[in-house]
Amino acid sequence: MLAVVACLLVSGCRWEVGKVPLPRPSPTPSPSPSPVASAFAPNSTRTAATVTAAAPLSLQVARANADMMTEASEAAAGEVKRFATSAQRVAVAPVTAGGEFAAALESLSAAAEAYRRTEAAVFYVDPDSPEELRAQPDPLAVGSGGEPVDLFAEITAQIKQLARLTAGRMDEETVGQALVLLRELAENSQKLSAEMNALAAAWAADEAESFRSKYFLASHEQAVARIFQGLLALSGEVVPALLRSDETTPVEITGRVKAVRDIYLGLSPEGPAGLPGLHDLVFVSAPAQALATYGSIAQAVALADAVAMAPGNAETRRQLADALANVTRQLEFSASVVGVQIVEVEPAAD
Repeated sequence: MLAVVACLLVSGCRWEVGKVPLPRPSPTPSPSPSPVASAFAPNSTRTAATVTAAAPLSLQVARANADMMTEASEAAAGEVKRFATSAQRVAVAPVTAGGEFAAALESLSAAAEAYRRTEAAVFYVDPDSPEELRAQPDPLAVGSGGEPVDLFAEITAQIKQLARLTAGRMDEETVGQALVLLRELAENSQKLSAEMNALAAAWAADEAESFRSKYFLASHEQAVARIFQGLLALSGEVVPALLRSDETTPVEITGRVKAVRDIYLGLSPEGPAGLPGLHDLVFVSAPAQALATYGSIAQAVALADAVAMAPGNAETRRQLADALANVTRQLEFSASVVGVQIVEVEPAAD
């Protein structure tokens, strides 16, 4: 069986994930001395030592992660569809349909939250495979290496602009501007709906040609490597880049850091509790390393919440950046524990 080597598409340093199928780890790497993992130990019922199902644990992890991506992408598509439908009605009849816009905004927020739980999947691909790149959409272009196109952010900015226009006295000019903005908002909502539908189709459980069926679940050992790759992209590139931007809202940071936690542990708000995650797989071979990784992620989550409370606090942002670097380091150690080789390389020059 050929080993598939996949690497990140983000700018800066990249990680390559190789050695598939996964060899047995030897020797077990030593965990980083910080943070103190025992202070963040997960519930004992969630540890890998208690997972006794007949299927191989790596297969359980792959299936659980696939289900998480399926459920979250379907939720994102459904919520965006509700928002887009309302935006279309408001654009056509702003007076009569305006009352439903508050509920539409809640749908948009729920869609963004669900999308952030699927964003790691953008990095599950083998970038040398055009077929995989076509099968796994990148709705916000976070993995393209160029400037991301965040339709969620664009729509949010349009809504804020619309609120400013309609807050004061409406004259003929202001009404005209508002109507133009409503049409643009409706167009962007349709674009976003198409992107989220494509993402949901990539993770459709009942489609043999979906990315989920044809590529991700084709090898459960390779799927584990893909999951590590996705988490490394978030902790090592995507979230630090957002943290450096003055235009990033706190929820964009906290949502993605919590997605790293949920994917690592196998937690899904849409699915049943207690599904196995990478933590369970690592715990079997190296409990201390599993807890060290969980501890580093928990620390990053706490600091992300602190940044959300005080976005302008430079020291808290610096601490979060350091915590994310530690998360990346611990994920690399944990990948090695289960036999996934992580190679950090410089991107090719243009």
